[in-house]
Amino acid sequence: MYVPSDLAAMDPLVLMKNLDHVRMSSRRLSYILQQQVHLYTPTANELRDRIATYVDAEHQIEAEMARRQIRA
Repeated sequence: MYVPSDLAAMDPLVLMKNLDHVRMSSRRLSYILQQQVHLYTPTANELRDRIATYVDAEHQIEAEMARRQIRA
């Protein structure tokens, strides 16, 4: 989701705000997926893919923060 050079150039405050955003988004989508078990498989798979994208972004941001030794 993020290009490593973009993450490296981000201000620490922006990193933390982006981390909050991806965490909230992935949890919101997970909640939607749990509540709407009646969804057809393609829609549920699309939600799972979107969740995975946000989780990957969360890991990228956490890795960059760890590299810079920034604590959330």
